[in-house]
Amino acid sequence: MAPIDSGSLVLVTGGNGFIAAHCIATLLRSGYKVRATVRSAEKGDSTRESLSAAGVSVSDLGGLEFVVVPDPTDLQSLSSALQDCQAVLHLASAFNYDAVPAEFEEKLMMPALKGTQVVCEAAAQQSTVRRVVIMSSFASVYDASLGLQPGRVYTEEDWCPLTYEDGVNASAVPIAYRASKVVAERAAWDYVRDHQVNYQLVTLCPGMVFGKMIHPISSLDGEIPPTKAPVWVDVEDLAEASMKVLSYPAASHDRFLVTQASYDTQEIADVVRAQLPDRHQAPLGEPGNRLAHTHYSCDSSKAEKVLGLKFKGLKESIIPLAEQLYDMAKL
Repeated sequence: MAPIDSGSLVLVTGGNGFIAAHCIATLLRSGYKVRATVRSAEKGDSTRESLSAAGVSVSDLGGLEFVVVPDPTDLQSLSSALQDCQAVLHLASAFNYDAVPAEFEEKLMMPALKGTQVVCEAAAQQSTVRRVVIMSSFASVYDASLGLQPGRVYTEEDWCPLTYEDGVNASAVPIAYRASKVVAERAAWDYVRDHQVNYQLVTLCPGMVFGKMIHPISSLDGEIPPTKAPVWVDVEDLAEASMKVLSYPAASHDRFLVTQASYDTQEIADVVRAQLPDRHQAPLGEPGNRLAHTHYSCDSSKAEKVLGLKFKGLKESIIPLAEQLYDMAKL
């Protein structure tokens, strides 16, 4: 199927999110027109202001429109939003750390599952849509039940074994979150297996996403937290991947693992202290202590080869973010 070329209209769901804002900026700067869903007009206005503050030009912002979709699981609303679009980049995702086990089905599992199913079905209703991109996660690849598995290399062929029931009955939010991501992604693959569609499905599975915020948050103060998910990618690289999966000549449905390398939080602290010695110091921890040899790694060579991605190093990603956070906190 032909690529989705620059100038085409792309729907981005969850348009006010961290990753979504970078994806929108990348698409606009590459000549695409973007229609983004938000839950309220106010979120659309603040996102436009943030994109402008981040350096997206007035002319590029002219190619951006927002549509209010209060319920991202509403089929009619999504189908309407997709009119005249050639592609959809599905980024809207349910994640709520305040959820307790009794709420996992309502707040995590069902929204993730239905949101993806609705996007797939809405895209099937619009004849103009030729590519559906689902932002999944390394969480849908990684089998946490096997432990850290030093020496293990994960690829796109691997799948997390968690089920819908595992998520509903999970003992903690991180388990329910991982289950929601794998269930949502599998729902997309099930849909294109069970229905004849006129679009190609592409799923992206990034690790932890770092990089400068278009919507800034808090500072770097405090102790060094444990490293929970030790593979990462820069948000601008992920946005580039999201754009390139539109424009590459896909022959069939496809899945990409998108991670730059391993990292640990001690390494982040060491990088910040070394590169910004005159700023308020990051926590000391145990300088030089690295964990890469103690756990699994990932192979993203497919994304590099097929999409031509070139990943930033940790310093390139972390330092702009650290400077931004320090400036916010006036440190």
